Formats: sequence, structure tokens, C-alpha cells
Amino acid sequence: MSAETKLVSRTEASIYHAHIDALMTLQPEISGVLISTVDGFEIAAKLTPGLSAAKLSAMTSSLLALAEAMCKETASGACRDMVIDAEKSRILLMELPHHKQKLVLAVLCTNKVTLGQVLWAVRTCREQLSRRLDML
Repeated sequence: MSAETKLVSRTEASIYHAHIDALMTLQPEISGVLISTVDGFEIAAKLTPGLSAAKLSAMTSSLLALAEAMCKETASGACRDMVIDAEKSRILLMELPHHKQKLVLAVLCTNKVTLGQVLWAVRTCREQLSRRLDML
């Protein structure tokens, strides 16, 4: 039994995968999407070969903890999103509201993408996914 089936129902897993596929179809510059718990466990992923969803989930958890600590220290309010702009790609980390547990949406894309365009697409996906999960 995979970690995914332990953490979410088959219905939820199907919803996650459908939204991941739709997002990647809408934005071809997106090379990977990961949904994980804030404590570092993979829920759903579609990544390029060679990338480990388990490792990325753990790193995402650590990065979010640091970002939340920085936001708290600077009195910036709750941390919602993080953008990592690297030499060859961009990584977006966003909270994914869910009534059962706090989740994180991580999106990998090329650095050629217009940041505003991909942010809009990912935020729209996040809102649609959150609404869909709330109906369960």
C-alpha cells in the first residue's frame, strides 16, 4: 500500500491527479507538480523521471517551516506562497486549503515562463481544487 492510499481516499487521489493533469496541460512550461502534507508526506505527484516525490515532499516541509518562521519574525502574517527563482527553473510552493489537513502545492516550471501567468494558473488550480475537496 502506498503512502498516497494511506493518507487520502481513492476519490481524493483521483481529484488531485485530475487537477495536476489539467494544470500541466494549461501551462506546458510546468514540468512537475507535487501535493504533499506540511509534515513532508507525498499525496499526489507528476514529476519528471529522476525526481523523488518523497525527497521533494520532505524538502518542501522544511522550506515552509523556514518561511513561516521568517514571516512570524518579521510580523508579515501567515505564509501562503513561496517562489524560488533559480538559474534554470522556478519553483512555486503554495498552501492548499483543505478541511482535513494542511497541504502544500509545489510546482516546478521553466525560468522562461512569465511568473505572473503561471502564478495565476496555479492559484486558480488551487482554488478550484480546494472547492472540489470541500464538497467531499
